[in-house]
Amino acid sequence: MAEILPPWRGTAETALLDATQARPLPVPVDTLWDSGRIPAPLLAWLAWTLAVEDWDPNWPDWRKRDVIAEAIPIHRLRGTVAALRRVLQVTGFGTAKIVERYGEKRRDGSFDRDGSITRIAADHWAEYRVILDRPVSLAQADQVRALLARAAPARCHLKALDFTEAPILRDGTVSRDGTYTRGAA
Repeated sequence: MAEILPPWRGTAETALLDATQARPLPVPVDTLWDSGRIPAPLLAWLAWTLAVEDWDPNWPDWRKRDVIAEAIPIHRLRGTVAALRRVLQVTGFGTAKIVERYGEKRRDGSFDRDGSITRIAADHWAEYRVILDRPVSLAQADQVRALLARAAPARCHLKALDFTEAPILRDGTVSRDGTYTRGAA
């Protein structure tokens, strides 16, 4: 490479040439944008590039790859109920029932009188409730709230987050130390 520099070159010119020369990448370029083939140490960089908003370095590699693969579809759906469901599913919180217009009740048979709709007056027209299909700890509930806040439109307000349809069984798998609640988080 030094042959392109004049014989009176200095150390600055030589260092600049060394710094700007193309070097072979340690992996093929086409694998850098593929979440299924990118080397595991580079997953966080690909997630950052694709604006993945919820990232946990402690996740297993398969979960990281799934979250990265879903980043673009989630961005396309951002602000919709489908995006909320997809974000919860991809990050491992399972499927969820999302009840829109939480405080709105009509006497037209559009909702079941099963106790899931309360007589609480609506604070805002765009309120919603999320019913998870599995129990979550209080710490996980905070993560779910953060996920929903980033995926939902700014005008929407999460009114309730519960998992009463997936109760905690008294079989010793969940300790009663305050980590979990009895259905609402």
